[in-house]
Amino acid sequence: MKKTLIFDFDGTLADSFELVMDIAYELLQIPPRTPEEIARLRRLPLIKAGRELRIPIRKLPVLLTKGRQMMHERIDEVHPFPGVAKALQELKEAGFHMLVTSSNSEQNVRIFLRAHNMEAYFDGVYGGASIISKVGAIKQVLRRNRLNAADCFYIGDEVRDVIAASKAGVDPVAVAWGYQDPQALADHHPYALIKKPSELVAFAKTEKG
Repeated sequence: MKKTLIFDFDGTLADSFELVMDIAYELLQIPPRTPEEIARLRRLPLIKAGRELRIPIRKLPVLLTKGRQMMHERIDEVHPFPGVAKALQELKEAGFHMLVTSSNSEQNVRIFLRAHNMEAYFDGVYGGASIISKVGAIKQVLRRNRLNAADCFYIGDEVRDVIAASKAGVDPVAVAWGYQDPQALADHHPYALIKKPSELVAFAKTEKG
């Protein structure tokens, strides 16, 4: 019986891709990519996409810190994916324990959730996860909330989310409306691949029993 849902933020709850790319172009001082190039990047894991954009791995921590600061200044430009708020409300009413862990800052996540009347749906918000791997962040969430990994789903939109959750012992649920191409997600064999928020509600209720 799965009673706890741990959510990723960017690309799962928040439709922040365009803003993230705008910030990346500014930080890296590179021209915007074409729609065809963006489509190709979505098929790649984050680190490979970073190499395509010529981002040195050693500079990722600094770029991530600056990016969080820049997003803070423009967080009002970010909105939930259609149907996400309603899905969260239904999941909360169904008795699920819900948490967020993100590579974004806790402050940015909370500002967003509060602005869209979604903060009350979550029992904890944890920011600052590594952009390379979220395994440690997920394990920390489990420890801090005294959770059994077998009782949880981790819900994210990237291949790295699927991999990290699996390594942390949590069943990964991939969503098809975020950053990563759905086929790339399917190739990594998540527990489930969800196409729209309403399907997430039906899926979670079925798994809860």
